[in-house]
Amino acid sequence: MGEWITVTAEDDHQCQAWLARPEGPPKGTLVVMQEIFGVNDHIRRDTEKFAALGYLAVAPAVFDRIEAGVELEYNAEGVDKGRNLIGDLGWDGPLMDVQAAADAASEGGPVFGVGYCWGGSLAWLAATRLGIPSAGYYGGRTAALVDEHPKAPVMLHFGEKDGSIPMEGVNTIREAHGAVPIHVYDAGHGFNCDVRKDFDQAASDLALRRTMSFFDSLI
Repeated sequence: MGEWITVTAEDDHQCQAWLARPEGPPKGTLVVMQEIFGVNDHIRRDTEKFAALGYLAVAPAVFDRIEAGVELEYNAEGVDKGRNLIGDLGWDGPLMDVQAAADAASEGGPVFGVGYCWGGSLAWLAATRLGIPSAGYYGGRTAALVDEHPKAPVMLHFGEKDGSIPMEGVNTIREAHGAVPIHVYDAGHGFNCDVRKDFDQAASDLALRRTMSFFDSLI
């Protein structure tokens, strides 16, 4: 089980973060970056999943910069509110919160990042701007950030049937960053989330194995 902690960013903003500890000594620290739905039950369970795999895992509630305690449903209303929130939020504040979470959990050892949906693009920026080795899942804004250059290793996962992320965008990233491993699955958007209609167990399991192997290779 995890617990809520408070982390403080370099601009003195404080946000809540869900922290989950492994049973034994951690092999690393993992910052989990949320979808547009907040640090909801799915993100908390995913954070605990990574703790079960040996990481000190922490998920900062970056929406706290606008509204505290945001946990949205996977429906049209949730999507609309989540999109409005990220439109107001920008990238700089969330990146400070990612760094604050990493610092708060630094006792876990080497720091890594993983993000989903909007958080998948945030994970890309964690690698390009913060130098945190990261894995980004179906980050729809990553192609628009293709001019960013990774300061740390990064891996990306996309679904071939993702109607919100055209393969042209994925190919743009491939062409600009040939050294970045990019995996495409026979799945749609949100294939890692077991409460979304496009959840795909096989794709989720394979992406997790690849992500864990990627991080393990950097320890």
